[in-house]
Amino acid sequence: MTETNKKTEETFNKNVERLNKQVEETMKKAFFDLLEQKVASNPPDYNWLTRLYTEIRDKLTKLLKPTSKLRKHILEQMDPEFFHQLISNNVFEPKSFYALICFVFEQCKALGSPGRDKETDEKLKEILDHFDSGNATFATLVPMFIKNANYCIDNIYLDIQNLQKQISN
Repeated sequence: MTETNKKTEETFNKNVERLNKQVEETMKKAFFDLLEQKVASNPPDYNWLTRLYTEIRDKLTKLLKPTSKLRKHILEQMDPEFFHQLISNNVFEPKSFYALICFVFEQCKALGSPGRDKETDEKLKEILDHFDSGNATFATLVPMFIKNANYCIDNIYLDIQNLQKQISN
């Protein structure tokens, strides 16, 4: 391959990578805009919220062996049917939601790299600061929780992928 071809290929790859990143960011923004809209609607889309909650639980538990005590604990604490009943009957108390948020981020720290603890703490703090601000509503907290929890969990998976690449090289 000639030097010119290498530079052309590198430029092409950088442009494709940049375009992929833009598409990903646009899709995430559209998703979270839709989430905010669905949560703010009257009534909120409780089934979709329950599916998103279940996805968070499943992403956490897939990191663990089926026989793991932590996996069993997460499954017990994050029961989607119970969650759906609470939110759809409007009996999900702020104290319970606060505990749920803390639980999910504790699991992120337990399963993630210690190097990500500060970042995870910051994502949790962002939610808790909003929670404690007096301006928090179901429609503002839920999207923030789902966004921040997924961000932290996705980083766990990203770190695992990077480690697997390092090991295979």
